[in-house]
Amino acid sequence: MKRLICLMLVWTLALAAAGCSGAAVPPAAPETMDEAPAEAAAPPQETENSGVLVVYFSATGTTRAVAERIAGLTAADVKEIVPAQPYSAGDLNYNDPASRATVEQNDATTRPEIAEDVSLDGYTTVYLGYPIWWGQAPRIMSTFVESHDFTGVTVIPFCTSGSSDIGQSDDALAAQAGSGNWLQGRRFAAGVSDDELRAWIDETGEDNVAKALKLSVAGSEVSVAWEENASVQALAELVQTAPLTVRMATYGGFEQVGPLGASLPRDDVQTTTQAGDIVLYSGDQIVVFYGANSWAYTRLGRITDRSPQQLEELLGNGDVTMTLSWE
Repeated sequence: MKRLICLMLVWTLALAAAGCSGAAVPPAAPETMDEAPAEAAAPPQETENSGVLVVYFSATGTTRAVAERIAGLTAADVKEIVPAQPYSAGDLNYNDPASRATVEQNDATTRPEIAEDVSLDGYTTVYLGYPIWWGQAPRIMSTFVESHDFTGVTVIPFCTSGSSDIGQSDDALAAQAGSGNWLQGRRFAAGVSDDELRAWIDETGEDNVAKALKLSVAGSEVSVAWEENASVQALAELVQTAPLTVRMATYGGFEQVGPLGASLPRDDVQTTTQAGDIVLYSGDQIVVFYGANSWAYTRLGRITDRSPQQLEELLGNGDVTMTLSWE
């Protein structure tokens, strides 16, 4: 028994000695040695702007709505001038001589702060929108034009108001900017039509009007919601140099079909069509439906401004001629 105790004592002492010597188990490596190196963040992708910008200030949303429609008609980028201190309804009280907007408009030196700079880099045409306050452009517009260099930029002002015209507000902003090619501005009501906006855009520069794929059937233009796919893109490219006239033929009592004279990319899917649907068949034929059918097609678009009855009257009385154009 004594011998066993002694052996255990000797073993314990040996372990203790090892712990005090340099033979101990080495410490674990730092955690960072076990971790995979962090991947470098991918740099942000830069995208080219369109060269045309619609920039606007809107306190109530009226100017914003018109600005966004102009941007849609011109394929422009759109940016908002946001005040550092937003305007409340009380700030815009026309009948209160102490309201914020009244005080600002009565002081030509006032320059309300803008929350974040709106860059004009890379833009050669700028549509500049604002409401009319007390017969003038809001003072925040002075803040904006005085803080930018418009050299090499064509500036096209526009304003919104209930009744007041643009007056001298565009001339005043041009003088404050001191640079740029400023065109005569125009005033628009909240309910301005797209036709009126497009006519004005045409006057300011035809190159600023966004062109689109158009369809006329039997000499009557129809509105089409085109699909966003490779087939429609190829169709648009096909007619950009010159309009394409397609002689259509009635088939089955529910469709008009005609040859495009070229093969387009296709992605056929089994489809049950409705009146107004436009599809690509066999890659080289365009079909416009005034009834229903089920087959494998590639969708191109849909006529949106005709009822099924109107489509049957337009398409269901014999062969027709259809024209595709880019304008």
